[in-house]
Amino acid sequence: MQKIINETDIDTIKAINYLWIAEYSMYNNPKLTLDVINKAELLYKKSNYSKQMGKVYGQKANYYYRQGKIDSARHYLQTSAVFFLEQKDTLRAANIRHNIGILDHYQGNMESAIEIMESNIPVFIQLNDSLRLGNTYHIIGNIFKSKGYYNISLKNSLKALKIHQKVKDNFRTAEDLLQIGTTYQALEEHEKAIEIFKESYDLYEKEENIQNIAHILNYIGSSNVALKKYNEAEKNFKEAQKLSIEQEYKANVARTYVNFGNLEYEKENYNVAIDFLTKGYDLWQSISSPYNEADVLFDIGKATLANKEYSKSVQFFNKSIELGDSINDPRVLTKAHLYKSTALEKLRKYKESLESFKKNKTFSDTIFTTENRRATKELQIVYETEKKEQEIALQKSEIELLEQKAKTNNLQRILLGAGLFLSLIIFGLGVYGLRQKIKRNKLEKEKLDSELAFKRKELTTHALHLAKKNEVLEGLKQKAEELKTSQNDTNGYQQLIRTINFDLQDDNNWENFARYFEEVHKDFNSNVKKKYPEVTSNELRLMALLKMNLSSKEMANILNISQEGIKKARYRLRKKLQITTDASLQDTVLNL
Repeated sequence: MQKIINETDIDTIKAINYLWIAEYSMYNNPKLTLDVINKAELLYKKSNYSKQMGKVYGQKANYYYRQGKIDSARHYLQTSAVFFLEQKDTLRAANIRHNIGILDHYQGNMESAIEIMESNIPVFIQLNDSLRLGNTYHIIGNIFKSKGYYNISLKNSLKALKIHQKVKDNFRTAEDLLQIGTTYQALEEHEKAIEIFKESYDLYEKEENIQNIAHILNYIGSSNVALKKYNEAEKNFKEAQKLSIEQEYKANVARTYVNFGNLEYEKENYNVAIDFLTKGYDLWQSISSPYNEADVLFDIGKATLANKEYSKSVQFFNKSIELGDSINDPRVLTKAHLYKSTALEKLRKYKESLESFKKNKTFSDTIFTTENRRATKELQIVYETEKKEQEIALQKSEIELLEQKAKTNNLQRILLGAGLFLSLIIFGLGVYGLRQKIKRNKLEKEKLDSELAFKRKELTTHALHLAKKNEVLEGLKQKAEELKTSQNDTNGYQQLIRTINFDLQDDNNWENFARYFEEVHKDFNSNVKKKYPEVTSNELRLMALLKMNLSSKEMANILNISQEGIKKARYRLRKKLQITTDASLQDTVLNL
């Protein structure tokens, strides 16, 4: 491209080659990118050739987005969208709107982002643009993931992955895999997440995409911290930081500092942790990312609390709470108030500590209600999506029946021409009877499908409610234990703990769940007992939860054991069922 630029005297040819250089250098040489975009812009203005100016604005927007300068990115995207609409280029205008949707999502405007993405889908389908259609499903998956709708997120991300693999786009396939990996990470399935991250890493390496390689290394490191593989995590973060600094990738440099801080916190090196976290906070603040700022302020508060700097920790929790309140994030407010309560207790400010704990309880209840609503909403969205897919399948069946009817009509005409009128009447009656039978069967199937979908919805809602109830009870129990040690009168706390223990161990909860489960998965228990007679009742419970494809955390909460306990139980079950190392326990249970 540079050779063509050097050898031609035609400004427009030079300019388009500058834009192509910008496209390829965007992810590994940002300084060159802005330089060549500006050169292209000057050449187009000089030659009065305005048709490519929309692309110039789009490239500038991408550059500023990568640098964390969101306002500049939005300005150039809006300028580009207006330009393409004036040119009556619907496809490119839709693509620019897609990028505005990404910015809305980045800045927390979820409703606007989803509205833009969903309005673009018909445009991309009509214009047969598979690549951008895949990108749209990817972003929708990302938005739902950020709102905690993980099943819907995975469904959309897998749609995007399928499209991008079909068109053999390595870069976007890698993006889809990265998103799927982060969803598994959010579900605390860290080993699975790392496996998917590595697939994504290999594709980015082929594309020489340095920025996203750095991004993935951060994610792999975070999962390694969760798995307590601290040495591996440290290597991941060091490499991520080195690449991010080289690329001037500010947001990812901030992430590496925060990740280093959390790693040092886990290793109980609190002063070092505070230093890293402070550097991360300063960078996030310069980019203006309030969600990340609130999280890091909480992390610094947590580290100073562990370092016994109680007054300092209260200051950081207050800042986190103030920011969390401004962005209406109950997740941050819940944890900040809880840890602030502990810090105030250490300072012997018992009244203030109690007030903070009460606020934590209020926000915990809000999250509990929100999560229940979200779980129900997610089931509703899944149900409605499946219903639409069933309707499409039924429409296809009806089309096939109509085609069959057309063939039958042709046959009727042949029979009439041959003078076999009587045979035609008999045949017609047979076809009519068959059609009525098909209609009755179809209606019956629709009714059964609807009933089964409703039961599935009831079952999942009940399971999520049971998991959350046990999690809340366990939290209350731990707090009661803590308060008991600091109070003279322990009788009331002892009674509370006994009540909680009774509710945690109440088999009625499980019996209700088992009843729902048996209605949806008929004969599952009997099939398991028949194939594996040595399976215990506790192992049967675990298999039922595996059949529902729940996360380890949800299963642990329902069974009232730790996540490590779930891991050990799965291992023992694998041995008992004699599942080979290359086979999946989950798949084995799902196929029963």
